[in-house]
Amino acid sequence: MKKLLLIIVVAALALTLAPLALAGAGGGGGLKHGNAKFNLVGAVVDPGIDMTLGTLTIKVKAGTKTVRALVRSDGPATIAVDPEAKIWLLTDDGAEAKTLADIAVGDKVKARGTIARVPDGTGGVTTVYTIKNLKYHDLTPDVVPPADVTPPPAQ
Repeated sequence: MKKLLLIIVVAALALTLAPLALAGAGGGGGLKHGNAKFNLVGAVVDPGIDMTLGTLTIKVKAGTKTVRALVRSDGPATIAVDPEAKIWLLTDDGAEAKTLADIAVGDKVKARGTIARVPDGTGGVTTVYTIKNLKYHDLTPDVVPPADVTPPPAQ
């Protein structure tokens, strides 16, 4: 009787764990399946803020393994920004919703988004990074306009 109970318990455990083992990590994501995601940290560089195309040029400092090539590259990367991306300015008081036009050269950014592989028309494939969520610190100095100074009267 004890052996039969042991066999039933082992079989029940095997049946409950088998679907988990077959599911894999995260539902089969990854770049090969077209739904890879990325996180990156970097700084906005000049030139590259293009509001008409919705792109940012960022010197990538660090990120997930999916942006490893961007981290190792010598130059900045031009990354697309989704038109419906959430853009937040991080301040001492919290976060404020902003637009792409509010970002300036020199701002430090943290971005999350998706990666897609798109045919480039020549038989190859291009990797397209698209930012869906962007947080940034405004590190550009505030420019104070000079005071209106009138010259002293001539003597």
